[in-house]
Amino acid sequence: MMIKVNSKESIEIVADVFVNIINESGAKYISWDELTDAQVESFSGLSSELQSVYEKYKDSISG
Repeated sequence: MMIKVNSKESIEIVADVFVNIINESGAKYISWDELTDAQVESFSGLSSELQSVYEKYKDSISG
């Protein structure tokens, strides 16, 4: 999942594989195995919550 946070930042999350934080300074690739438990919880929660919002509204935005 690619999340565009604002005009200067994006976060790419591939659960159980990696997180890629992209900003003006470049990209910071973090293997899922390198994340702390708190980071795993945060990135998993973010991905899950955005997916549920997308599911709720996808019919009205894709049409």
